Amino acid sequence: MQFVVKGKNLQLTEALKDYSEKKLSVTKKYFDDDVEVDVTLAVKDSKDTSRSKVCEVTVWAKAIGNPIHARAVSEDLYASIDMVVEKIESQAKKYKGKITSRRRNNKGVDKQATHTILSFGEDFAEKAEKDAPAEVSPKIVRSGTFPMRPMYSDEAAEQLELFGQDFFVFYNAETNKVNVIYRRGDGNFGLIEPEY
Repeated sequence: MQFVVKGKNLQLTEALKDYSEKKLSVTKKYFDDDVEVDVTLAVKDSKDTSRSKVCEVTVWAKAIGNPIHARAVSEDLYASIDMVVEKIESQAKKYKGKITSRRRNNKGVDKQATHTILSFGEDFAEKAEKDAPAEVSPKIVRSGTFPMRPMYSDEAAEQLELFGQDFFVFYNAETNKVNVIYRRGDGNFGLIEPEY
């Protein structure tokens, strides 16, 4: 397991880093050896101190195919870490079980595709606001690849809900094409299917 622990609006101590790594390492039993765990610990400037300490975790693992993301907020960073570990463990159990059952049912579908994840990140937005010259063009600050296993559109909708994103790219098991599912303004989902 590889850990990337970052602090935002706080001085990241070795104790916090070690605690995060120790607590999240128990989730290793759900994944293979090729796992990256991104942890962001933050302190929000909030009037409600009971919701000012944030722990956000993303687990990138081949064993589950898609990244798992969880976020917890409380009045103590250690408590937020504990809550995130419970959420990550629960999601890992749920999705690994679904993958296992779907693999049994879809023995004929064995295509594997790969896609790249790109994100500009919050650090870029903050830096852009501070520096603010008009000529600064956005840069790709994170890039990664992971296996894109075939899934049905309803499962892709679950992934979209899980990550809280605006869209999700997936390999459609029914059409054998890369599709994009997105959240519409009315709360429903839209599906983009490419025409070759």
